Amino acid sequence: MQMEKKGPYLVKELKSLASGTQLWGKYLILEKTGRKTKDGREIIELKIGDQTAEISVIVWDNCQVSGKLENGAVIGLLGDMGMYNNRLQITAKRIKVLDEDPQSYLRNPGISIEKLIQEFDRILVSIQNPFINEVLQRVFSPTMKENFFKAPAAKKIHHNYSGGLLEHTLAVVALCQQAAAIYDDLNLDLLISGALLHDIGKVVEFEIKVSPQYTTEGRLLGHIILGSEILSSTITQMKNEGIVVPAELEWMLKHMLVSHHGALEFGSPVVPLFPEAFVLNMMDNLDAKMFVFRTKIEENDGEAELFSNYDNFFGQHFFTYRFKEAID
Repeated sequence: MQMEKKGPYLVKELKSLASGTQLWGKYLILEKTGRKTKDGREIIELKIGDQTAEISVIVWDNCQVSGKLENGAVIGLLGDMGMYNNRLQITAKRIKVLDEDPQSYLRNPGISIEKLIQEFDRILVSIQNPFINEVLQRVFSPTMKENFFKAPAAKKIHHNYSGGLLEHTLAVVALCQQAAAIYDDLNLDLLISGALLHDIGKVVEFEIKVSPQYTTEGRLLGHIILGSEILSSTITQMKNEGIVVPAELEWMLKHMLVSHHGALEFGSPVVPLFPEAFVLNMMDNLDAKMFVFRTKIEENDGEAELFSNYDNFFGQHFFTYRFKEAID
């Protein structure tokens, strides 16, 4: 049977798929790798996605493929959903490359980019300290903002899609604002500027094609060093123009950026040494971890009713039940 005569495509959302089912849907190829098995068979592994989830697909040498499999291609896929190493995985039976725009299959923030940009601009102009305001206005030049608004926050773990960096940054800002409402001795301008700047290096660390990919600089240096260089270059330029930035402020802004991962084993060369740096580290970690928990609950890929499968990266299962008390 020819694939173009088979239809319609019955499945759209990857998050709705369960082990032991057959699927026939349209998805986007995010990554493609080829390898050989121990017995010499050719195998292709794809990572496919839609706006709801991502999943691995195994393409054996006996799979019927029509068209060229490459990153960014939209495919019609007939396959079987199963489990491998405690993860959902599709074994492809037939694949047809389709002539469709990949944009509608890409994940994006839960709120429109336009609204996120409006909120970012509102926060940017709210900074009262003239030195911090000048630093932020220079770092977030029109070109930088254009790139910042498109960038992902990570390759895989959290907010790993175009616009994800903006979404994550604004969440960290909001959490920092709430912390400052409780701990009123925090310097709000300093704290919010740290939240806005903490992941600025990811604009250089990643590039968006179909899915986030590391740049050469990103692999070699990482976003903490790259971000520190952006901030240092900006402040140096200000000094060259005769704008005197207080040394203590310069130290603290840089420290917040390089310490925001919280510990040496997580990539920060120093640990947070003052309250605003500590709060930034906590709020950054909170938003990233909440993204993970929400994603695990939405995916609900476990064979057990109330738990996800064991996640090797995080070293745990996730309890996926959500308690909703009935109110009469």
